[in-house]
Amino acid sequence: MHAGRPPLDREQLIQLGFLEARARVLDVAAFLDRVQRAAPAAGASMDALQDDRVRAILDAMKLTLDGQPERARRLLDLWSDHSTEPVPHADGKAARGVPRQA
Repeated sequence: MHAGRPPLDREQLIQLGFLEARARVLDVAAFLDRVQRAAPAAGASMDALQDDRVRAILDAMKLTLDGQPERARRLLDLWSDHSTEPVPHADGKAARGVPRQA
């Protein structure tokens, strides 16, 4: 909280953040449309919706709509790698942005 400044009320927050949030939701929808329309990579047989990264976005959307508090914290937890054992070599998981599904 800013010292000496009262927090914004709900209407002010909506007024300030709506257009940016709306644009981000539209970006996600457009991304999913492009992924769905794109041809699969050479030799790939997997449906785009089975890709861990795409599944992570779809799972995040469900979490966002569940009506429960602390969405941002829970979303970061969902996308976090909770493993504690070191791996013998890097498998690119860090660059993926989400842990691989088992």
